[in-house]
Amino acid sequence: MVMYIFNNNIKKYSELPSVAPVIKKLPTKALEYANLPFFKDWIVGFACSEGSFLMKKNNDGCFQIKQRLHLLLFEAFKLVFNTTRKITVHKESYAQFGVSSISDIQNVINFFSFSGYHPLIGLKNIQYSGWLNKLRNSERYKNLKFPV
Repeated sequence: MVMYIFNNNIKKYSELPSVAPVIKKLPTKALEYANLPFFKDWIVGFACSEGSFLMKKNNDGCFQIKQRLHLLLFEAFKLVFNTTRKITVHKESYAQFGVSSISDIQNVINFFSFSGYHPLIGLKNIQYSGWLNKLRNSERYKNLKFPV
């Protein structure tokens, strides 16, 4: 339905058909997910509900997304965030994408602060801002490029 809405420039609910046409099958490769025109904005929304910006006890900054198992989707996250980190599978039903290296954290900051995608909103934006402040004050991450 999303692709139908995009392809037909639908702006109002009343313009939607009563039966949703099937335009494409679901992607079968991680790169196909990553290349969907709305995927990166979708990641922002997904991160608002399922993402975590945190500092570990050892002061490593970390960005994580955890959700029911969908390996292709999580492999697409790796492509978007340009990382080789392995996806962790918990109890064969949940997948977790997590990064903490200096270069990976810079990629996360670039994505959420400098990419021009839909911004984080609400509580997640507050959490992200607090996380950025902790990173700025961290010896390990202080030389990263941060938003002003």
